[in-house]
Amino acid sequence: MSYARARLWLGISGVGSLVVLSALALTLGWPERLLVGSDGDSVSSMRQFAGLVVILALWLFPLDFLGGYYLPHRYRRSFSSFRGWFSRYIAGVAVHSGLFVVFAMLLLVTGRLTGVAGGLAVVVVAMFACLLIRNLRLEFKAVSTRGTRQKLKAIRRTVEERGIRVPRLFAVRHSDNGYTGGIVGLLSPRIVIPRRWLNSLTIEQLSTVVARRSLAIENGSYIRGMLLAACWNIAGFVICCSLPGAGLLSVASLVTTFCWFTLWSFVGLLILPTLSRRATLSIDISLNEIGVQPDLIRQTAASLDRMQDHEPHRSGAIETIFHPLPSVSRRLPVKPIAGLNAWNAARATLYLSWACFGILSRAVHCNIGRPELWDMLPTD
Repeated sequence: MSYARARLWLGISGVGSLVVLSALALTLGWPERLLVGSDGDSVSSMRQFAGLVVILALWLFPLDFLGGYYLPHRYRRSFSSFRGWFSRYIAGVAVHSGLFVVFAMLLLVTGRLTGVAGGLAVVVVAMFACLLIRNLRLEFKAVSTRGTRQKLKAIRRTVEERGIRVPRLFAVRHSDNGYTGGIVGLLSPRIVIPRRWLNSLTIEQLSTVVARRSLAIENGSYIRGMLLAACWNIAGFVICCSLPGAGLLSVASLVTTFCWFTLWSFVGLLILPTLSRRATLSIDISLNEIGVQPDLIRQTAASLDRMQDHEPHRSGAIETIFHPLPSVSRRLPVKPIAGLNAWNAARATLYLSWACFGILSRAVHCNIGRPELWDMLPTD
């Protein structure tokens, strides 16, 4: 079994087990039977939410160990020590779990006072908080050596010679080989590049990556992806609050809402990757139209694929269901891409789902057991 296929089965196990648990909880009425009702005080409510995130962490730990440590070492994708991985993992779980408890408590307190409208306001604020926390963390990890600045200037110059405006560009420290950086910020988007890429990719390849992300910002695909991610989670939260047993008045009703939201997130995992793939393929066409050679586009995609799961060829069915990024063999379509496209919409939705207790957000095949990729999943 290849590394890519092993990770795929791991992600299926992680997502599938959480979806099944949520469905069982809804069917058998576990929240109502096991959790306090509307008369529970804040301390006992917080204890129960804390207990839930501990159970979640324990449930995922065997899969996290396989995805974060065992498989990368088994397939020689990582050479970090267990101690190094485990320390990063525990820190990631602590932050992830802590935010879940805080967001859940805010939803409970606000929901009791103002109903779904107040809960919706909490979700929106929590999504902005997630973006702010991530962006501040990236600024802290930014690399500003002389060599880095010179290489980034060369990349910017190469891209702008093609008539593409490049926003602020910076490199960050990272330890996971699968880290891709991406685009951060809403009003003034910025492009994040992994520091390791500055040494492992050529200037032409790095310029192709930066040009892609600059085009995603310029043509509105990035903002569409972020708006779609936010709207998907907001709509899911409102819908799930109105389903049987759900609500914001008690721990039991709120956990029921979270269970429904897990099923909603699962539907998103099946639908949204198509929009992300369309965005990637549309940018392929745009790059080719401004003079970037097809061989360079494919060569860059192949280099990045080798740093990820190294699966240049996939069946259409597997890609449609599980992969928001098209395989190398399917890049550069000969016909324009029809339909709505939204850059990174599928994986941005997973990260923003933290605001709604989105437990699938760190159980998918690309980031399970890899805390550096929980708040910034691999992207185009």
